[in-house]
Amino acid sequence: MEQLKSIDNINNLYAAMGLLVPGLIILFVRSQFVTGRMPSHSAMLLSYLAVSLVYYALSFLLLDPIQRLSEREYGREVIWSILIFIGPALIGLLLGINIRKNLLHRFLQRCGLNLVHPITTAWDWKFGNMTEQWVLVTLKDDTRFVGFCGQSSFISSDPTNRDIYIEQIYDIDNTGSWSSPGPKGVLIAPGEVKTIEFWPYTPEDDADEQV
Repeated sequence: MEQLKSIDNINNLYAAMGLLVPGLIILFVRSQFVTGRMPSHSAMLLSYLAVSLVYYALSFLLLDPIQRLSEREYGREVIWSILIFIGPALIGLLLGINIRKNLLHRFLQRCGLNLVHPITTAWDWKFGNMTEQWVLVTLKDDTRFVGFCGQSSFISSDPTNRDIYIEQIYDIDNTGSWSSPGPKGVLIAPGEVKTIEFWPYTPEDDADEQV
């Protein structure tokens, strides 16, 4: 009797994993492309379940290849790995890329449909897609920092802690000319930013500095 209960518990565990894990993986991978923190797992259970069911519905399109694979040696283990782990990870990756590249949103706009953007703030949209650029940051007390925002800079993606680290800043004189104080960065605390201006960086800019 105890053995049957153990088997039932294992079967229930596998069933729960099959219903929740694909949705969890899809939303987790997608969240890596979207700023902000994910809600707790307990609050997301229904979302995991709904996404998993949609995922399985789409997987039925591949039912015939899956059945052929299951007939081979170790086929079931391969199917389990693909359906529960690999497939959801790829779907989450595609959804994340879609958000960052704005592909579906642009397509629907061309069709006359203007949906709510999945990225909730201009801060997240700009910095999430930003390449190396020059920036001019004006603080609320009108202090200004002009500098280079590159790969060694950091812009917070936490909506409750919008701090910025600029890897190289420059001094500005009264005429608006820049001068380099040497290797010098600045960390700007959350809530201090009034405006940020951007303009493109090109490799020629480095050559101009060395002249």
